[in-house]
Amino acid sequence: METHLLAQLKNPVLPPGLGSGDYTQGGTVLGKLISGVVGMVIIIAFILSFIYLTVGAVRWITSGNDKAGLEAARNTILHAILGIIIVGAAWAIVKLVGQFLGLNIEALPIPVVTQL
Repeated sequence: METHLLAQLKNPVLPPGLGSGDYTQGGTVLGKLISGVVGMVIIIAFILSFIYLTVGAVRWITSGNDKAGLEAARNTILHAILGIIIVGAAWAIVKLVGQFLGLNIEALPIPVVTQL
């Protein structure tokens, strides 16, 4: 008889993919939660960068001949584009590291300590 001591979460409220089933699923629960949070942060960062780009475009259109307004709009657009590039690079690095190390980023396995 083995007793799993580490990362064996079981909660009947959670969906089956996150550990409401038997104790063998508990080793991937933490990994799925971490990968879900990372994915959510990347999506939110991309959306915010796109909104920032749109705000810069509206500022550019509404600035008229105001030199300071055009400069502020140009800086806003530049920063938004840099933000999109950084978010894309972060996503690519996460995927590359996962493939290089042979890890499934979407379900990181957590080691389990068993008691004999």
